[in-house]
Amino acid sequence: MTATLFTADQRILDSARRAGDADYDPGWDLLLSEATFNPIHTRIVSGRAHRVRESLWYALALLELDAAGDTEIDGEARTARAARVLARVIELQDTDPASETYGIWSYWAEEPLAEMNPPDWNWADFIGECLAILLRRHGDALDAGLRSRALTALGHAARSIIRRNVDLDYTNIAVKGTFVTLVAGELLGDAELREYGRHRLERLHSSLLEQGSFAEYNSPTYWNVVMQALTAIRQYIDDPSVHAAAADLERLAWEHFLRHWHPATGQLSGPMARCYVTDVHVRLGVLTPLQAVAGDTWPLLSRGEIRPDINLMQDAVLDYRIPADLRPLLDREEAGRTVSETFAQTHYVPGQVAGISAAGAMGQDSVVVPTVGTTWFDRGVTLGSVNFSDTWVQRRPILGFWAEPGDDPTDITQPARSVEIQVMRDGHGFAGGSFRSVQEDGTVLWAVAPATPSGDAHIHLDTIAPGAAVSTRELIIRFRIVGAPADAVRVDGTLRESGAVVTDAHRVQIDTAGLHLDWRLAAARARGADVRARVSVGDEVLIDIAWIDADEPEDVIISDLGETFAVGALRLSADPAPDAEVSAVVGDDIVRAEAGDLRLVAPTGPGSRLDHACIALRPI
Repeated sequence: MTATLFTADQRILDSARRAGDADYDPGWDLLLSEATFNPIHTRIVSGRAHRVRESLWYALALLELDAAGDTEIDGEARTARAARVLARVIELQDTDPASETYGIWSYWAEEPLAEMNPPDWNWADFIGECLAILLRRHGDALDAGLRSRALTALGHAARSIIRRNVDLDYTNIAVKGTFVTLVAGELLGDAELREYGRHRLERLHSSLLEQGSFAEYNSPTYWNVVMQALTAIRQYIDDPSVHAAAADLERLAWEHFLRHWHPATGQLSGPMARCYVTDVHVRLGVLTPLQAVAGDTWPLLSRGEIRPDINLMQDAVLDYRIPADLRPLLDREEAGRTVSETFAQTHYVPGQVAGISAAGAMGQDSVVVPTVGTTWFDRGVTLGSVNFSDTWVQRRPILGFWAEPGDDPTDITQPARSVEIQVMRDGHGFAGGSFRSVQEDGTVLWAVAPATPSGDAHIHLDTIAPGAAVSTRELIIRFRIVGAPADAVRVDGTLRESGAVVTDAHRVQIDTAGLHLDWRLAAARARGADVRARVSVGDEVLIDIAWIDADEPEDVIISDLGETFAVGALRLSADPAPDAEVSAVVGDDIVRAEAGDLRLVAPTGPGSRLDHACIALRPI
């Protein structure tokens, strides 16, 4: 590497140190930690097990600590421990070119790739990236044998990435894999890897600049992943021919972020394509770049000790930057601004459980629905929505935030005040909803119906086939409102106390010093019968519209649900506003809804994604 290495952020490094030192298991030379529930890829969902990726970040942390003068841990050299951890992780890679899982790793050391459900091919990109950074920063400090093995492992990961060759709309992995192949090509002197990385970056540059946005739109975690990879290209790739394209994409990513950033709450407003935790203050990935580029006004991680987190290790060695002309936008006051953004041209084809890219639809007849987001800001209140979407648990098709007087948007210990929509089946997020909306300022007119075929907990890895019976006790649409005092909640015009549960409701209003919320149900049916909402008032306000609510599970065939849908309006405002009116007329296979100047056409029952896309394109 010819450039001077960026000095690791010592406060973030200390967070990684505390996490890694606490979880290190000398019997395995890996990190031992609690397994959290994950509905896909792994069968290890509870108890304690040894994490592979996080262990490699710990190896990097050990080498960084040694370079900073913290050379010993528990009576041994940190470099010696780092070498053992690195060697152990390398051993866990599938290195057989004939194998389907060539070049990747398991999540857990206890779970071989053959036992995963299914294996995660992204691990070639994620762990390859960590290996690349470790080798760039500390390769010369490793003994020759270990360095050679690490380089070989990086080569396997890079070739796995090339073999897979992901769709460019899978933005975070496409960018991350670009970095891995570029750096592997340089470190291994492999012209094929270098050329693949250059060509993929050129394709990404052309595609994203033409699109002007991201198919994985406004995703807190994956915005951070993209920024990590683009920053790493700037920092760790010698080839100057790639730097200009990476810089263009860095700027595009910041512009995209700023279109949804709400300084009054310190949150990213909706909509979101992929989100793990609604409140960005809970997961620190978004906060580390902000702290790096705008710590003077956004001291998000400067108050006290950063909580232990080994996954912050990557951010500790990245030199985040923001274009100078964009920096002031992180602090601007919002007053009556609306942003409309076309994220992607999404294709719908027969039999698909979700929309796909143009590349995925190549050679097939498809219907194209532009995926368009609308985000509105007015001082302490913001609301965003997407026009057409499935309801995978990672989606946020409606998402808004607000601030009350005295709230501090830089205080990450203060929970966010938010409103969002979900579709849930038996307690988990259900991907099989078909969501439709239109928005003007702070009002969203929305509709939801079931789709078949569809994913269940995941968007496609657990597909519910047409005609398949699924044991189900509950299938609901849920609006979740967090941060509103219970004594500010009216249901059908009556103030309600905490603990109240109101059935047969059609209107919820919340009036506080910072927010005026009006939620109205225009029409809802479940298997042909009219239904209303159940509202629960407490620490959260839950508005549930039940399509299925049974005492015991029943075998449900989605396509047999008949007339099953819901349509309504949600309005947020910073000031009191006139009553929000909403109406709906049901006819044939559609519902036509109105709220003020907004008009919407949506399905009234189960259909394929293609069926519902065609309805979305009908004249209002």
